[in-house]
Amino acid sequence: MKNKKFNRQIINLILASSIVLFTITSCAKKQDVNPDTQDATEVIVEKPISVNAARVTVGSIDASIQVGGTVSSGNAVAIIGEATGTLRNFTLELGDTVVEDQIIGQIDASRPGMQYKMKDIKAPISGTIVRVASEEGSMVSPSVPLAYVEDLKDLNIKANIIEKYISKIKTGEKVEVTFDAYQDKIFKGTVTDVDPTVNSQTRSLGITIEFEDPNKEILPGMYANNRIITSTIETALLIPSTAVFAKENQFYVYVVNDNKVSKRTIEKGLETYENIQVTAGLNAGEIVVVTKSALLGEGSTVSIKNEGAF
Repeated sequence: MKNKKFNRQIINLILASSIVLFTITSCAKKQDVNPDTQDATEVIVEKPISVNAARVTVGSIDASIQVGGTVSSGNAVAIIGEATGTLRNFTLELGDTVVEDQIIGQIDASRPGMQYKMKDIKAPISGTIVRVASEEGSMVSPSVPLAYVEDLKDLNIKANIIEKYISKIKTGEKVEVTFDAYQDKIFKGTVTDVDPTVNSQTRSLGITIEFEDPNKEILPGMYANNRIITSTIETALLIPSTAVFAKENQFYVYVVNDNKVSKRTIEKGLETYENIQVTAGLNAGEIVVVTKSALLGEGSTVSIKNEGAF
């Protein structure tokens, strides 16, 4: 009796195993012949990275020193009357233009019971009134300046060069001058004077910059941003500053060829805000990416947005 029960359990186990095996085999066969998946291969299409690019060009680039300075004139000249009395016919205002020997007012030295001929007040030089110190009807004397006049055509810039750059400065060097008030304009100047000694307290060297074309927009006391050009390379390989990437003291660019980029190490020379001179690693005419993107890497596919620009 026990043997029959045992044999029945064995038979049931064999039948269950057969059913499971048959099910697995059937599923496998169905997958093999499924026309939707038979011989299917997954294809991954890389999406191009949209970038701007520029061509490596040959041009000139300057080495320069940036320094601040203050606009000044030769010196303001005081306008002084030649008598003591009451100021008459005096209408000068700040910014007025006068010419040498122009009568700008009179002094009435008359007193009760005594009449004197009024004395003329004349401008000592031609220029612009930069300060008015007296007004119509006030009492004046030869020791009191009535106003100050400056020749604004003789404006210059006083600046100080730190000791590190003293060896690079000499008279005759060209200067590009900008002002915060006129950010879209560049004024031309020249270094005309270099102090013979260094200031021992500031460790700096004083220089004078004169404007090549004086402009009425420039006023004494304005702060000037000066780029002193110390040398120029006429035939340099140039790329935009935005094309250069840096990592671990190495500089590299991404060169575009058939919409693929290759990472290439370069050596830099002179630099300006806009351009960088390349001394090794590139050739004229090659195309480099100028878009900063963390997606870029060796072999990346790119799509150039500004292709028509070069």
